[in-house]
Amino acid sequence: MKKILSVLAISLLAISMNAQNAFLNAGFETWTGGLPTNWNTLTIPIAGNLSNISKSTDANSGSFAVKIAAKTLPVTISGMTTAPGLLTNGTLDVMGLAQMDFENIDFTQLSSLITNGTLLTERPTTVSGYYSWNPVNENYEQFIFATLVISNASGTREVVGIANYTNVPEFTGSMKATYASFESEIMYLNPTATPTELVFLAITMNADLNATSFGYLLLDDVSMTTQIGLEKITNDTKTPLVIYPNPTSGEFRLNVKSNVEVSVYNQLGQVVIPPMNYSPNTKVSVKEKGIYFVRIKDAKGTKTQKLIVK
Repeated sequence: MKKILSVLAISLLAISMNAQNAFLNAGFETWTGGLPTNWNTLTIPIAGNLSNISKSTDANSGSFAVKIAAKTLPVTISGMTTAPGLLTNGTLDVMGLAQMDFENIDFTQLSSLITNGTLLTERPTTVSGYYSWNPVNENYEQFIFATLVISNASGTREVVGIANYTNVPEFTGSMKATYASFESEIMYLNPTATPTELVFLAITMNADLNATSFGYLLLDDVSMTTQIGLEKITNDTKTPLVIYPNPTSGEFRLNVKSNVEVSVYNQLGQVVIPPMNYSPNTKVSVKEKGIYFVRIKDAKGTKTQKLIVK
């Protein structure tokens, strides 16, 4: 069970149409059994809901929003005293998540433990919505919006796209925060796979293990933008875009003939190098060993390629 906290703490990874609201009960107007209909939280038989999820009349639009907060638990639950606040459009295998090795994340295994998300007929590009963040202690508390895009087209579930949102506006002290909009862009780990399902998680956490009171997150009007095609970047029909050397000891270049925008992400979808202007023959450096994803963008579109740092 304690391992669930560790994955939540680290972030639990064209031609566009207008934003389409594909989430069921995206405005949290309908409620069933104390939870917004079509949404779930951390639940186990012996204790019920481990997160503090409730209805709020302080909505961005409509009558209601969902209020998400951490919760104090009996110490009899695997020695845990606090559970994070978590809401998702999928179904969580809580006990299965507790057995995962999150230091070496297996995304295919993870996708089998978070199921029944929003079904997809088109490729999503972003997830957006509105939130109000109201921490008790901004030094210890934080929230994360995490998105997993899953493909089951081959009969085996795999995570093919990820996105995280952790930007928080300046804390206003005792004054309640107002609603702000968020938008998280999905990075595709496997651009050729056909997405079939999207899982969204809203998570609040408190790093103070002795805390007994917790701030809360209000969430409302969640939506996604989808695309009907993805145009890959090429700078010359005879010279495909490549990263070289790959694998690398840390430094790499791009085979481009004009300036492009480059950004680098780790396997969790966290930004390692924020979007930057890249000129031909410029060196880019990643310090730590691992597997990364390099996103290259120009006027024609976007392409993501895997980078291995040894």
